[in-house]
Amino acid sequence: MPGPQKKPVVGHLGEIRQVGFLAFYERLWRDYGDLVQFAPGPLNGCMAVHPDQVRYILVEKPEIYIKGMSHDRLRDSIGHGILTLEGSDWRQQRRLLQPTYTPGGIRQFASIMTDEAEAAIARWRSTAGQPVDINEAMTRITMRVISRAIFGIDLDEGFREVALALHGLLDYTSTGSSSLFVMPLFLPTPANQRLKRNQKIVRDFIFQIIERRRRQGPGEDLLSLLMSIIDEDTGQPMTDDQLHDEILITFFAGHETTASLLTWTWYLLAQNPAVEARLYDEVTQVLAGRAPTLEDLGRLTYTRMVLEETLRLYPPVPLLARDAAQDDTLAGYPIKAGTLVVTPLFLTQRHPDYWERPEAFYPEHFTPEQVEQRPRYAYLPFGAGQRVCLGIHFARMEAAILLAHLAQHYRLRLAQPFDGRTQFVGVIRPAGPILMQVEAR
Repeated sequence: MPGPQKKPVVGHLGEIRQVGFLAFYERLWRDYGDLVQFAPGPLNGCMAVHPDQVRYILVEKPEIYIKGMSHDRLRDSIGHGILTLEGSDWRQQRRLLQPTYTPGGIRQFASIMTDEAEAAIARWRSTAGQPVDINEAMTRITMRVISRAIFGIDLDEGFREVALALHGLLDYTSTGSSSLFVMPLFLPTPANQRLKRNQKIVRDFIFQIIERRRRQGPGEDLLSLLMSIIDEDTGQPMTDDQLHDEILITFFAGHETTASLLTWTWYLLAQNPAVEARLYDEVTQVLAGRAPTLEDLGRLTYTRMVLEETLRLYPPVPLLARDAAQDDTLAGYPIKAGTLVVTPLFLTQRHPDYWERPEAFYPEHFTPEQVEQRPRYAYLPFGAGQRVCLGIHFARMEAAILLAHLAQHYRLRLAQPFDGRTQFVGVIRPAGPILMQVEAR
């Protein structure tokens, strides 16, 4: 298999630490093509970009390409929920959770999304003329949405400690992924002590919420739905530890990913005035100044295309990792058991063989005609196969409601230049603040 020369023991970890995962994988692709071998330390690594290869790994052979060692550090930080479970444990949890995340199951949360969009509109009105860090602003909105949807509570300033602790858990995962030696958790290293402090903050918070929900009785939130699930095989509800791990993962996935999507959407709109104007025309015509409803979403076709194009260029989770559980062959090349197999979605979704303007912000990539002629697995921002993201419907509904409602009232302009650099910390974030000026329309 093609690939760069590697150093003994450390492999390519030095370059990964120097330029970051995303730049490293892009460099491999530009230099060696769709299927490349590399060395994450002493291990064997393989990167697969072509849609056919991605389909094979994620859809056709999920029993071979599993979440093994590549997810151990994530398990250490956020537990054993549906994101990190494997095998029969994952199948059981997926079966329990699936009904909760259907389009019908999440409809009840649309009003929360509308409420928080209106609250953001009011906040921006009161701070007119002041630059806004758009990633921070979108994170605040989506964090409030998910906290109300999961727990049935409004965030206050006291929650900031929990939010920072959650970010600390994710930072622990991402920084350790490029380290040659990972210290066992029982050693009192500074990184391990920070991890344990952050875990305690998050765990205490979630268990307090679970206990309060039990005292108050069922509500109309996701926690109540999860607590009401009964396993048909055992007749038992989810344990507190299961609830903790699922809530933690849902909280992370339910706000970080949508905040990333909306942040990059505003950034791209500010740089593409023709796309921006067409979006504003649509939301004005369809909504006429009122809050969007679920029925409106089907008519906001260009809004949807804008969001899908942002997901193409900046998928919130830009790469997926798997471990080969046994020897296999991929596109004619042997894959040894234990190989780390990476599918960088952000590159697959920019593959010039399948996208008319791969590096441009071009929502017309998502006209029905374009979608019809494109291979299914050239675009997979929520993953693919049996482990496709459960929150796909929630995320798409939330992003469309928030973008459409905010865009009716405000236009955002860059307050200062931003170089477009990204950082990968579980999700794809801007490497620095994107300051934007909020202008009333």
